[in-house]
Amino acid sequence: MIRPGNARVRDAIHVGLSLLWVLSSSPCRADQIDDFVRAELKRQGIPGAAIAVVRDGKITKAKGYGVADLDHNVPVTADTVFALASITKQFTATLIMILVEDGKVQLDDDIAEYLDAAPATWKGITVRHLLHHTGGLAPLGRDFISLVRLPTISTAQMYAAARDDPIVGKPGERWEYSDVGYFLLGMIIERASGMSYEAFLRERILTPLGMSTARMADLNRPYPNLAKGYTLILTDGEREILNIRRDSQRGLTSHYGLFGTARDLAKWDAALYNDSVINAARRQEMLTAARLNDGTTVPYGFGWNLGERNGYAYHYHSGITGTFIMRVPGLRLTVVVLTNLGKWASGRSQGADAYMLAHAIAGMSEPKFQWKPLGRQDPVHAAKAREAFEALSAGRLPQSLFAADAIKELSPVIKDFPSWYRSMGPLRRLEMVDRVVEGGETIGVFRFVFAKDTRVFAVLLDSEGRVSGFFPDG
Repeated sequence: MIRPGNARVRDAIHVGLSLLWVLSSSPCRADQIDDFVRAELKRQGIPGAAIAVVRDGKITKAKGYGVADLDHNVPVTADTVFALASITKQFTATLIMILVEDGKVQLDDDIAEYLDAAPATWKGITVRHLLHHTGGLAPLGRDFISLVRLPTISTAQMYAAARDDPIVGKPGERWEYSDVGYFLLGMIIERASGMSYEAFLRERILTPLGMSTARMADLNRPYPNLAKGYTLILTDGEREILNIRRDSQRGLTSHYGLFGTARDLAKWDAALYNDSVINAARRQEMLTAARLNDGTTVPYGFGWNLGERNGYAYHYHSGITGTFIMRVPGLRLTVVVLTNLGKWASGRSQGADAYMLAHAIAGMSEPKFQWKPLGRQDPVHAAKAREAFEALSAGRLPQSLFAADAIKELSPVIKDFPSWYRSMGPLRRLEMVDRVVEGGETIGVFRFVFAKDTRVFAVLLDSEGRVSGFFPDG
């Protein structure tokens, strides 16, 4: 399920139509996932990726594709190490829950009880607020604004910058994804445990689970089998790949700093089916949606986004470096997608759509997770979706059909659209497989059935009925 206002929706619109989703309606062939991933690496411009498909805690497929380091043409394997970025947050959240079980942290404590010299503007922010991203702290891209970008940045310098950041809302008033919040959770972990974040993480999670290649960011130590990070920028409609330079040594990186392999995350997944890390009640609490002050809920737990498809609840998280993990406990299915094509937190760049990759692979691995047509279709929305597709196929973005923001986002890639779909033949029919109305915007997810193949697209309509987004969906 995708939702308006969700960072996934906005990121997907930004990426636009250069990202494709490929999933036939036929049962999964032995090599279908391989074919799909290789095709997507080419289409999305991803240098390299590693995936793992895990059933009932056991790896059924683990494989690398493409190149880990373009300078030296090093291939990706299932044992290639990637910067996991914000997947780190679920580990931080779990460490907090371990401390709750240990009686050293209470979720509804004011964070000032654990943080020295907390500013008065943080009054009323609880540990629970930080876990849910509802503390009113500065969101990603507008955080740590006074931080001087030095080669080495201490935890104290990061904390000072966090204290200077403006508050964007009252605690519990709204949801704003916040790296600052999970950085502060790392500080709380260090205070309550009496250990460094990395030492506590290793003692309570990494070592017991055998996640031997997982470790926190440290530029002073070599990373064997490390995938180098890249991003894409669009210049005059052409894509150019650039190095992503994340080369400052930071004291505490509890919001983004974990490195690891697809196999490491498969071990992590297996542990989440039992009480080896935290008990069932705490695991369920981590997967409970955030509740705002006005009683509305947001589909985010503690370090996990929450979704539902075909009656199956699932949870997932992405990393800005092009990484993704999703778990469907009811199907005992987990998919890990790690790529080395990320994006900048600020500034215009394009990363991998790992969300789409993971969802597509999940559907290939388990027919019960594939999209199914809704019993009640929306012919008006379907007509708009068909009209938009036909306009894009003709290389047009008419203002009468597309909203201004959509025209701006889709213009750089419109010239490539016709060639992408020429081989599929005429469009036979559209089937709506999901529909969400929220905040004056309607998201319709459609299966486009062509003469020779099938694609899935999400088509957004604004309150005036114009197409405000058109992008592939898993």
